[in-house]
Amino acid sequence: TSDDKNVRINSRDYTTTSGSFSGVQIKPNVSVTGTASVTGLEVSPRFAAGIGGASLRAIAADPLLKAGSGDLSGDVVAVECNLDFGVSGTRTITGDVSALSAFLAIPSTYTYSGAISFLRVRDVNIKGWDYFLNLDSTGVGLIDTTAGTYSTANGYLKCLFGSTAYRIPVFTGVD
Repeated sequence: TSDDKNVRINSRDYTTTSGSFSGVQIKPNVSVTGTASVTGLEVSPRFAAGIGGASLRAIAADPLLKAGSGDLSGDVVAVECNLDFGVSGTRTITGDVSALSAFLAIPSTYTYSGAISFLRVRDVNIKGWDYFLNLDSTGVGLIDTTAGTYSTANGYLKCLFGSTAYRIPVFTGVD
């Protein structure tokens, strides 16, 4: 394998006009009870010790619609996390259940000239975001609709919960 060639899996054209396609399917299955853990996909790109470079990105999700015409009747989603436990059963889960988990393990001895943040919303190329957050309804357990007054707020994050727009106040300050 040459250093300028990547490994390609299922890079091809689909020529049928209906149905759904998956480029890659990974479904490891533990079929006996024990103490095993399962990781469906582990990605760890790295620079070797003492080696510098430019950027390091573990996963780049880039859904692409080529310029031109051709309407879509569904959503466009870069990353979708579904926690699917079925509708019946009697399992006990002693750990947390989360769609996204982030762990920061970076040394304080490095010099960082940019911000360190959990989420970075990049500048837009053409059309801006409509909302910072879009929840299907207020019944998902993520909002308290108790009225409040925030007349001293310096700005707001715009959010959409169901069909109702809300604003989360933000305040200038240092914690």
